[in-house]
Amino acid sequence: MIALLSFLIKIGLSGVIDKAIALMQRKAELEVDKEKLRTELTAEYMRQVVEETRIMADFNKAKFSFPWFWMFAALFVLPLGFWWSAVILDSVFGFSWNVADLPTREMKDAAGSMIEWLFYVGGGVAGVKAVLKR
Repeated sequence: MIALLSFLIKIGLSGVIDKAIALMQRKAELEVDKEKLRTELTAEYMRQVVEETRIMADFNKAKFSFPWFWMFAALFVLPLGFWWSAVILDSVFGFSWNVADLPTREMKDAAGSMIEWLFYVGGGVAGVKAVLKR
């Protein structure tokens, strides 16, 4: 009787165990597929970033090779350079010029933007040129 009961339990549970094993295998396959998809999406994102960088580098190369661009930029950068020179001279030598402060908040913001443009864009262009030379 115990042998018959043992045999019936073995037959009844074998299907459940097989299904549980199949379910665990399928779950493992889905995890692998999920990781594979994540890797593929990351790679595609990086391809798009590289392509956008190349497009922007081509745009900047064309822009910076145009002489009128530099003349236009000089209209803004040169006066700012003169102002910064006056600020430094006034600060170092203690003249009574009081040029360290711009008269309006808008002028301060514009000066800050020019400094960012001058250094960040110039550094970005140098970086792009270094990458494209490889």
